[in-house]
Amino acid sequence: MSTIVETPREPSHDELEALIEEARRRARRRRLLIGGAIVGALLLAGLVTGLVLVLGGGTSTAVPRGFHVVQARGPVQHALLETLPSGVTTVDLSTGQSRPTRGTVEIWWDPRLGLAREEYRQDGRLLGSFPRQNCIGSGPGRFCVPESPFDLQQKRLGWPPQAGFARRIGEGRFRGHRVEWLEGLVRANGRLYLSGDQVAYDMLTRRPVALRTIGRDPAPRHGPALNKRYKGKVFSLTALTMLPDLPAKDVSFVVPKHGVWRNPPSAATTITGQRIPAARKALGTTPLWLGRTFEGHRLQSVVAGIESEQAPNVGLLRPSRFARFDYGTFAIHEFGQDRPFWREQEPAKGSLLFSTSQVILARDGVLVNVEPVGVRFKIDRATALALARALRPVDG
Repeated sequence: MSTIVETPREPSHDELEALIEEARRRARRRRLLIGGAIVGALLLAGLVTGLVLVLGGGTSTAVPRGFHVVQARGPVQHALLETLPSGVTTVDLSTGQSRPTRGTVEIWWDPRLGLAREEYRQDGRLLGSFPRQNCIGSGPGRFCVPESPFDLQQKRLGWPPQAGFARRIGEGRFRGHRVEWLEGLVRANGRLYLSGDQVAYDMLTRRPVALRTIGRDPAPRHGPALNKRYKGKVFSLTALTMLPDLPAKDVSFVVPKHGVWRNPPSAATTITGQRIPAARKALGTTPLWLGRTFEGHRLQSVVAGIESEQAPNVGLLRPSRFARFDYGTFAIHEFGQDRPFWREQEPAKGSLLFSTSQVILARDGVLVNVEPVGVRFKIDRATALALARALRPVDG
């Protein structure tokens, strides 16, 4: 049986520019999320495990309800990105010693299907994965813009630099590579402006090895002037490894039956009960808490509920039962056997992870996530350790 792959039409200039701009915003957002915010509230609203990649010869994953398997048409493009620094710290609970946490995102992109998958990890442990598509139209009129970093040519940031679209801005070294940096240009009112989007190319192989976003004054039609303290500031730096393409026969995707959305689904929370008995029932085990008070913070409330993803035409996905202990300026969000969609694998035993937006650890079968409520509660290594060491089973 033969497979016919339709040749997509050429997009109009306006359609292509709109898709490229959307892809550029998503790439910037992802490079920031790979860092400390990846375990914070932004990620909770953005990640979805609705797409599972199945590699030939690997362990298959059961197809969840409402999903089906789609074979790649390939070849499937493959890349690994690492944010420098990740913004997340790993702390050994017994010694208190800390070290930076490696944060990566691995990306697969099938140009013929128009599907991408992004898989986030910290020190090799899976946080979550989600599907992407950046396509317009259907049938013969459908066209797609590649997911970053496979879109460098479309964004006119490929090598060699194209006059009027990118400019050489200097040479340097990056992780042992002699590199040349390019920066994209935007045109407004007949003039060209530096965009702040930069790519480093190895001077020998001419392969991209790093992505960087820095503060630039926007073109007049792109927004107000930038605060002086942000001009030239590096907002994100990402190491890029372009991996070999994978043959179609080795890759298949598990996707929602109603299709993959262009924008990530939102988090949905349902409250099912209040007080400690409801928290016990939700977790199926004894919750952990800090007592009625902790260093002057008094327990305000205890609620139980279900956290899930909500996507257009799909409904609720991956429901997870939780208990929440609110201490006013911070809260402890806990999960039992059901792990949330934003934390597929818990931190390594005997350790915790913390960033400015979260402390997370696992103990006694409970996944513990401490998060600030408002801006007054600050998280540092000492605070993270104090919280972890003070956790104990709920009385009675």
